[in-house]
Amino acid sequence: MKSFYVKLDETLSKYQKIFIVSHKNPDLDAYGSSIGLYKILKSCNKDVYVFLDTNDNLHSSVRDSIELVSDINYVNKNNYKEYATDDSLWVILDTHCEERLYFKDFLYEYKNIMIIDHHIKSKDIIKNYKYLYLDEKSSSIAEIVTFYAQYKNISFNQIISTILLAAIEIDTNEYLFKTTYKTFEASSILMKYGADNILKQEILKETKEMYLKRADYIKKSFMLNPKTAICILDNSIVKNEDLSAIAEEMLKFENVLITFTIGKLDKNVVGISARSIGEYDVCKIMKSFGGGGHYNNAAAQIPNGRVKDILNKLNKMLEEYLWK
Repeated sequence: MKSFYVKLDETLSKYQKIFIVSHKNPDLDAYGSSIGLYKILKSCNKDVYVFLDTNDNLHSSVRDSIELVSDINYVNKNNYKEYATDDSLWVILDTHCEERLYFKDFLYEYKNIMIIDHHIKSKDIIKNYKYLYLDEKSSSIAEIVTFYAQYKNISFNQIISTILLAAIEIDTNEYLFKTTYKTFEASSILMKYGADNILKQEILKETKEMYLKRADYIKKSFMLNPKTAICILDNSIVKNEDLSAIAEEMLKFENVLITFTIGKLDKNVVGISARSIGEYDVCKIMKSFGGGGHYNNAAAQIPNGRVKDILNKLNKMLEEYLWK
């Protein structure tokens, strides 16, 4: 595993100006790993920028984290060209699919593209990358960034450590999924750096309104078959994080081994979040919808999708693949 960080470091060392960009609707793993990598590179005297419009409607945990962190050079679609040069390196975190990118114009404007991801490789991978660092065994990009900091012998301050620890907790659903001994080791490193559990809980808190809204959705969930719980959200626009949280909550139901949450991410895109326990490979199912992820944790986005059609396809796949 050390060779992964040796090669990553050798590549990053070649570039002086580096831009960090993640996926649409960035979650805490995308944001936390971005600022973690930013701090590592800044300590190496690199000229670094995080591509994020802080005026966007961001998830509350990301918004709260932004307010805690200072001295980050943010750029957005309106001003990045003022800073980028032909020899800049663009580092994509937490996705390797073009349609999932927060901003993708740079893919066609600059030649030095690096991907760092932990999701299972998809057939829809970005075509013109120059470097690929994919570690499917890692729980999160926060875990990868933490070990990269350790490799570089760089310590994070309390706030960055806390945000990264919160990101690992969220991405593993409190260490229930995608968790190995390395995940606990990374968490231990962050605690050693000074991560604060009280501050972490403040970052992860949600509003009473959001909690009750999610509970209302879950009340309307139903069993597609004796082992599968489905929750279909109404026609309001929701975030990926909402779909994920509901899918994870439904796994707590008795006898439920696999869950799907379906909802609109915008007026033209339907999202699916899938979770499973044990031997059920939801990544395989999500790939059939053009998505991907991990064995027990996966998702897909369907442009111009119809919930009824998606549900029928899911039902057919489950009959043929899981319950035969």
